[in-house]
Amino acid sequence: MYIRVVDVKKWAGREEHQHFFEEWPAVVQERTEYPLQGLAELDVNVRNTGRALIAEIAGKAHVQAVCARCLESFDLVIPFSTVEEFREEPGASDPDQDYYRFQGDKIFLDDIVADAFGVSVPYAPYCRPDCQGLCPHCGANLNVETCNCQEPHDSRWSLLEQLKFPDDPSSSDH
Repeated sequence: MYIRVVDVKKWAGREEHQHFFEEWPAVVQERTEYPLQGLAELDVNVRNTGRALIAEIAGKAHVQAVCARCLESFDLVIPFSTVEEFREEPGASDPDQDYYRFQGDKIFLDDIVADAFGVSVPYAPYCRPDCQGLCPHCGANLNVETCNCQEPHDSRWSLLEQLKFPDDPSSSDH
């Protein structure tokens, strides 16, 4: 996946916009644990500042995820975006620099899209915000059914249950 910058790199202030609707780059598929569904949908805007090219990339991915609470599969849309700086310089990009290098008339986006998508993937996705999850005792999906499990009694707290406290601590006689 790349964007051609033949015209935009010639003049400061020039912009180029491109909409992508194509197969996901292999590097994105390799770096995610979720199966990607459908095509990559990206909007890329490249602007020449006179010193560098600034690429604004926004997209969304449709994935098949597993809910962290109830373990059911569900479709998840993950929006992602990034803004990156590119300079036309020879050699490979240095990870210690805060910009990418490019040569020629193309800027390759595969690794940048993979990184932007990777940091946008939720650590523990939920099928819905109010997901009840699984019963910790019988494993029933509490979104679908109820269970009659009783909360187990923890005998370590039984001595505390025997403590007596005054009803109103402010009314003590001194």
